[in-house]
Amino acid sequence: MPKLAELAETIGAELFGDPNADISRARSFETASEGDVTLAARSDLIGRIDESRASAIIVSAPTANCARNLLIATSPKLAFARAIEALHAIRYKPLGVAADLIAGPGTKFGSDLSIHSRVTIGRDVVIGDRVTLHPGVVIGDRCSVGSDAVVHSNVSIYHDCEIGSRVIIHAGTVIGADGFSFVPDEEGHQVKLLHLGRVLIEDDCEIGANCAIDRGGFGDTVLRRGVKLDNLIQVGHNCDLGEDTVVAALTGFSGGTRAGRRCVIAGQVGTNQHVTIGDGVTIIGQAGVTKDVPDGSIIAGMGQSYNSWRRSQVLYSNLPELAARLRRLEKTVDTIGHAAKDDDE
Repeated sequence: MPKLAELAETIGAELFGDPNADISRARSFETASEGDVTLAARSDLIGRIDESRASAIIVSAPTANCARNLLIATSPKLAFARAIEALHAIRYKPLGVAADLIAGPGTKFGSDLSIHSRVTIGRDVVIGDRVTLHPGVVIGDRCSVGSDAVVHSNVSIYHDCEIGSRVIIHAGTVIGADGFSFVPDEEGHQVKLLHLGRVLIEDDCEIGANCAIDRGGFGDTVLRRGVKLDNLIQVGHNCDLGEDTVVAALTGFSGGTRAGRRCVIAGQVGTNQHVTIGDGVTIIGQAGVTKDVPDGSIIAGMGQSYNSWRRSQVLYSNLPELAARLRRLEKTVDTIGHAAKDDDE
């Protein structure tokens, strides 16, 4: 059980209070009690600090006349994430290799592995050190999986894909399936374009459950270092997602989409083929990206700037009133027109 001073040093926070307080776990503001550290980032919670039973509270600034133990951090949510990691992370212990593992010839294994039952690995695969493969994982020929990667149950990784170190892939995801590319023949029948590329997932990426990441047509589909995907995301062939970009659920990237570094892409976003999204772009939920987006933009609706989209939404919500006013104006104009006609006669 660490002391509060130790936790403060670990998470990079300044301590106001008892350095010898015992801390055993992290909990939410509403449920925290003695021995817990919690977070008060919202203004309503900051106003209720004295009500909390937690032994320590992470905040962004000192609170006047507060007798509680406080941990002051520039980014309270980041400090809380580090506290959760320090107090609750399960340290890796190798479980060994299940007796029913199926592995093809030429496959090489690192040390300290945790390979569960019903895992199938193809030929000439390279598995790094401390890799965890959960039940039902299938890895195709000539793939590589970097050290400290975790692949959860029933993930399928097609042939020739590369998975970096410390990558986490959640259950049900499919990596390296063919892209969606067809061309009609002379009679209108769809002819498949074979996909000869790969999927390359760099270090420190995390991929949510039931995602689909298609292989490239000729080049590679690439997730750069630190990309984080939520559940149920489609990444089309030859997409390239930049470092530290985060993507929320139900987003679909059409083939050839390129996203820059540190983008924030909300849920249910869709892109046209071959659009380029710059660095540091924020895309609001349910937006459609129809054209290239400059660095640092905030996009909503059908590829509009966020402010333009907000103005459009205000107008849209006022359409019934505007339509009624227009009908009244038309009626007034008609009345004036009839009166003028009568005067002329």
